[in-house]
Amino acid sequence: MDYLDWAGVGWFFLYYVFGAGSLALLSSVVHLPKEVVRKGYHVMACGSVFVLLECFDHWFSAVIALAIFITAVFIAVPLAYRLFDLRSLSVQRGSSILEVLRQAALFLTSMAILITLIWGVLGEQYKLHIAIGMMALSLGDAAAALIGKRFGKRKLKSRIFDPNKTVEGSSAMFTFAFLAIFALLLIFTELPLLIIVVSSLVLAALSAFVEAIAIRGLDTIVIPLIISFSSLGLSILLSLQLLK
Repeated sequence: MDYLDWAGVGWFFLYYVFGAGSLALLSSVVHLPKEVVRKGYHVMACGSVFVLLECFDHWFSAVIALAIFITAVFIAVPLAYRLFDLRSLSVQRGSSILEVLRQAALFLTSMAILITLIWGVLGEQYKLHIAIGMMALSLGDAAAALIGKRFGKRKLKSRIFDPNKTVEGSSAMFTFAFLAIFALLLIFTELPLLIIVVSSLVLAALSAFVEAIAIRGLDTIVIPLIISFSSLGLSILLSLQLLK
């Protein structure tokens, strides 16, 4: 790791310190609902993928930063749990410290896998697909939880779906995943608008389906993996079609 990569480690830690500290301060002043605070931490954590993708020259340095960070989490969280109520950080309501650590491990592991397989194996030019998977999880899952809890009345009836998921929550997941993916493709690619819209619709629909069938907080790792690799697959197919 060179100087710039070590600087990236510092920026990554600083991002979490500033982000978590700001949310903690805001929630103490404004007294936001716990569900909103919980998903605020969720969105903030997912946003850290941009630090990993932009502040490191090498993919393996970003993975090392994740390893250092998760080690710090497993040391700091048990200590902080004795002083503060950290249940609001958990994906699953009413979870123990072990569940908080499990979720952190799943989330950080999913980013490490994506960075290794997409950036490390395939190349830096494919980094955008990592961000697409993480943003589908970030905005989509947060919206599904908040809107599903507040407005969800109609349960998804098929046996393959989590019995706690609702039509309203899944619709929110689809809508916000679409917006996140559409924005990334529009800003960072030069694809025709029609292809961006169709690709965003396909990936958003897949995001909603995966979120609806995932149980026990596994969407934390399943959604970014499936959506990132599906986005990558769509990109390769489009490239092959454009070459014809």
